Amino acid sequence: MDMTTFVSCTMTDEQQHRLAVKFIFKCCPKLNLNDTTLSSACVLYHRFYNHCEVEDYDQYTIAATAIYLATKVEEQHTRLRDIVNVCHRTKHPSRPLLELNLEFWNLRDTIAACELFMMRVLKFEVTYVHPHKYLLHYLMSLSNLFRKRDWRHYPISDTAWSILRDSFLSSSCLEHAPQLHAIAAIDLALQCCKVEVPLSKHAKFPWWKALYDACSYKDIVKVQVDMVDVYEIVSAEPS
Repeated sequence: MDMTTFVSCTMTDEQQHRLAVKFIFKCCPKLNLNDTTLSSACVLYHRFYNHCEVEDYDQYTIAATAIYLATKVEEQHTRLRDIVNVCHRTKHPSRPLLELNLEFWNLRDTIAACELFMMRVLKFEVTYVHPHKYLLHYLMSLSNLFRKRDWRHYPISDTAWSILRDSFLSSSCLEHAPQLHAIAAIDLALQCCKVEVPLSKHAKFPWWKALYDACSYKDIVKVQVDMVDVYEIVSAEPS
């Protein structure tokens, strides 16, 4: 039993996937899941559909399963009952709360079975190296170049974290090294805040090269194009 898709058959596969990932973004905060668990759920969803066609499996069932599996991978254990209830309520906000009836047990059994199927499709490769830890490390290093009051004045850290979080709406997040992913988010945040890293004009190497030698600015721009595309596409889609 699936979670009953509501998207129009006229939507492209990409649009259907984007709505399903936005569904993950809505459910995870309601379950008090942190951003790394949310990101893992998105990655699991994107990886699954790299192997499968969207018309073969209901994307909301896969999204709910990705959330459940991500809570285990990131050791933020959450009851399957809570995931079923939150996902059902998010998907059907106008319907009555789900009771412990046949519909609940069918949904619960579906997600439990789908978890095993997802792991088989992904060949049990369900872990993910998060760019978040690199982002925190790089931001800490970068903050040392600023005067404390200047660093506190500009929302560089919050902006970079939000940009990184939102980038998981797109499957392009799978294509980038975590270090490069983090640097691209920070550089884009600096541009949004209209801030230049102190002493950049006098440095032998740009700040991002000092943090991660195996990248070029061309690589950074390529990641940023994907990040900006997320906002442009989402603004044109139904919520």
